[in-house]
Amino acid sequence: MKTLAETMQMMGGIFLWIQALIMVLILILAIQKFIRYFGKPGSQKSPFHSSHHAILFLGIFSFVWGMFTQLVGIVQALNAIIEAADVSPELVLMGLKNSFVSPVIGLSTMLLSALVWAILHVKYTMAEKKRA
Repeated sequence: MKTLAETMQMMGGIFLWIQALIMVLILILAIQKFIRYFGKPGSQKSPFHSSHHAILFLGIFSFVWGMFTQLVGIVQALNAIIEAADVSPELVLMGLKNSFVSPVIGLSTMLLSALVWAILHVKYTMAEKKRA
């Protein structure tokens, strides 16, 4: 049985670890903002780096990163195919299937961060209307 590290190395290497780090960062920011917006009455204005908008930005960045890493992986695979004398179609299709792991994770991260951002933004907007 493969460990998580071995599986991630096979499927995406360091690129997938960066996406995992982004997901953890989004989770930490989301928990902080939920506590801030839903825990205390009233809301304070906050700069971008400490507001809920950073959650959406990181989600979009995760998707773009996933697409970038897929392109890098496909280019590397095409270079390896050019150098190889004979490559089986099964191997090419397995590599193509694995290349979609990173974009799918990025897209999932973006969708979840957009949902969290929307919930937090509605709460923030309602709090700002009450203050005005």
